Amino acid sequence: MVVIALMVVGGIVMVTLAAFALLRGWGTEVSRTEAELHEPDAHAEVVGVPPGQDPAVLMAALHGAGFVAIEETPERLLVGCPQPGDAERVRALVAHAHQH
Repeated sequence: MVVIALMVVGGIVMVTLAAFALLRGWGTEVSRTEAELHEPDAHAEVVGVPPGQDPAVLMAALHGAGFVAIEETPERLLVGCPQPGDAERVRALVAHAHQH
């Protein structure tokens, strides 16, 4: 009985540590992306979130199109636009996502 209890506790500890490591890695990646988009020489576009629109839906559409985006505030996204014409594509994607 003691062995089973130790196995259960050990399993819970291992799962907790694995979840912590995954969340920490994700948080580090988000922080790195945020720092890159805020660099002075970064080509980034500030995009307003239309009223009533969920920023997560817009971010998903932008990520699906290959853009890197972070939520600055609930009303504003910062989108990486490294190529010429990216800003227009971003505005078109946001307009299209807002219509649906």
